[in-house]
Amino acid sequence: MSSTITVTMETKRHSGQDLPSEHARKGSINTDTPWYLQLDHANEVVYDPAICTVRQGTLTGLVEHLTRHDKLDAVFNDTFLMTYPSFVTASELFEKLLVRFYTLPPEGLSESETETWIQQKQKMIRFRVVNILKNWFGRFWLELPGEDSLTFARQAHHLVQTSPAITEIPGAQQLLVVMEQRLQDKSTKHLVPPPIASAPPPIIPKNLRKIKILDIDAMEFARQLTILEYQHYARIKPLECLNKSWQRKGPNDKGTNVNAMILHSNQLSNWVGATILAQTEIKKRVMLIKQFITIADKCRSLNNYATMMSIISGLGTTPIYRLYMTWPQLSPKVMNTLEEMRELMSSTKNFGKYRENLRCTHPPCVPFLGIYLTDLVFIEDGIANHAPNGMINFSKRLKVGEVLQDIQQFQSTPYVFQSVPELQDYIVNGLQSTEEFGDLYERSIALEPRRMGEEGFSGHVPYAATGSHMSSVVIASMAIR
Repeated sequence: MSSTITVTMETKRHSGQDLPSEHARKGSINTDTPWYLQLDHANEVVYDPAICTVRQGTLTGLVEHLTRHDKLDAVFNDTFLMTYPSFVTASELFEKLLVRFYTLPPEGLSESETETWIQQKQKMIRFRVVNILKNWFGRFWLELPGEDSLTFARQAHHLVQTSPAITEIPGAQQLLVVMEQRLQDKSTKHLVPPPIASAPPPIIPKNLRKIKILDIDAMEFARQLTILEYQHYARIKPLECLNKSWQRKGPNDKGTNVNAMILHSNQLSNWVGATILAQTEIKKRVMLIKQFITIADKCRSLNNYATMMSIISGLGTTPIYRLYMTWPQLSPKVMNTLEEMRELMSSTKNFGKYRENLRCTHPPCVPFLGIYLTDLVFIEDGIANHAPNGMINFSKRLKVGEVLQDIQQFQSTPYVFQSVPELQDYIVNGLQSTEEFGDLYERSIALEPRRMGEEGFSGHVPYAATGSHMSSVVIASMAIR
């Protein structure tokens, strides 16, 4: 994106030969409305008549719909501001909004018609533009690559501050405050409000100097894991989910918060396996598997599906799943608990059971990110960015926007748990020191030698031999490619 905002004040004024087309005149909802009060670019937007939503349009037509004087389309506006980087740069959008703000009345209007146009159209357009800018810089601010964010914000702030026409609009002073907060790198959207309830007292192990995993209460372990998982999840921004940006591996591409959460998931799955296979005694391996199943179940009770998925994924990888001497010694009750979680996260019918369960889940919650990324990949690869007529395919952005809103709905309600630094350090150190899958497989073979007919290592397998489950590691790897 260019770091310079070049605003060309090409305000539209209709001449006698430049009146709205017949199509444009009919584009307004109320055909009895005088033509000069109707949309100027109605022929540049295509609507879905069944559900009255925008399907496609030119950039000019979409910006006009974004700032319509005759109606407010909140769903369209939110989707536009969340997804605009997929079809326009920030500086180009800002220029379009300023051009829209300074639109002039058509030529040939009488004095009374001109006054009507000013009161019923121009004032509302200008009010809408200011509100869109306020929402953009406030609720939907997307960090731009490199230093462009600050440069763009400074230039935009200067143009708004030095325009008397803008500063006299209601809400303009609030817009300037929001923009100034951006310049000071202060968020105007409080993702983590102060806790309104007291946190439950943590269950502290007797010996914090020498922590052992079996000495940690399963619920407290789940709470500490949930704190870490939620921190990763709450940092994810819409821009990081657009255009499969988490898959980029160029020299100038930095890891995103999405990548950080994927890495955390994979490390946790690996840690589960490494911890179990560090035990030479079958009895201790059984105890650890039971502990991890119990922790995963506690995570489920906390609506932390992300961590639950990582743990049962770790239990479902080849090095652990093949432990034929260990698994039979687990009680039926423990195995039933594991199977319930596996069924919940089954990939059958596009994770239908999990999706239905999530719809009934109230925050706080950390959903399984892999499903959202998979949905975004399918949308990105399966739907064209532009329609055959060259217009921007906004139907695609509506689908992307739905996924982004699903991600955001659980980001604003934090868990009210007390962090235990010693346990947090123990977990983080464990995650960062995990072995690779190949090493774990060799360790597994050394502990429980390969049986006749057992196939060699293939990298990873689903939870069960039926292939009805997919681990977070598998999904994360697929999403990164």
